[in-house]
Amino acid sequence: MARTLAVVFLVCSATMSIACSTGSSSADGAGDGRVVGYAPSPPREVGRRSLPDHSTDPAGVPFPMRAPSGDLLVVYFGYLSCPDICPLTMADTAAGIAELPAATADRIEVAFVTVDIERDTGDRLNEYLSHFFPTTATRSLRAVDSYQLNGVTYDFGAQWQVDPHEQGATTYGVAHSGTTYVVDDRGRVVWEIPFGTPGPDVAATLAHVLSTTYGAP
Repeated sequence: MARTLAVVFLVCSATMSIACSTGSSSADGAGDGRVVGYAPSPPREVGRRSLPDHSTDPAGVPFPMRAPSGDLLVVYFGYLSCPDICPLTMADTAAGIAELPAATADRIEVAFVTVDIERDTGDRLNEYLSHFFPTTATRSLRAVDSYQLNGVTYDFGAQWQVDPHEQGATTYGVAHSGTTYVVDDRGRVVWEIPFGTPGPDVAATLAHVLSTTYGAP
């Protein structure tokens, strides 16, 4: 897959024992509870897309890429064998949600979209997310094929790549962009949070996006 990357591209191999490589992000040195990231202009329309959600049904049920009414959907594209970038982002996101008042945190859902559809099953996605978000509503999203995944990532502006490998291989390289996307109840990407944003800044950013998207509670 040859695509020009407009965002920081994180290369994570299942056989790597060192950290995935990243460029510097706008969140470097952050952590004091400031708003981080930016609002795409115009917002990206992603609500027409859906992916099978395995969080409530092992077979997967179609889940439109939009938040419940008045809420936010936090979307991340990654894979379960990623040694550090994905778990770090999930941990930062979970820490940020935990800092929010309960009434605000209840308005946040987290969706993890795997880009490694060969190895990542719905059950494994559910187990993975339960470690980070035991009380937050989560969506375990796994495309039926690369064509469906390409459609969703194109609309979000996310990037991913799986290295060529033999069918049935258990180790191969995977690359993906590290942005976290915030989607409103109209199916629009209203904010993008860069990789490396720590929990306090995640909390401040999500509170800001809720306020600017829907007004003061």
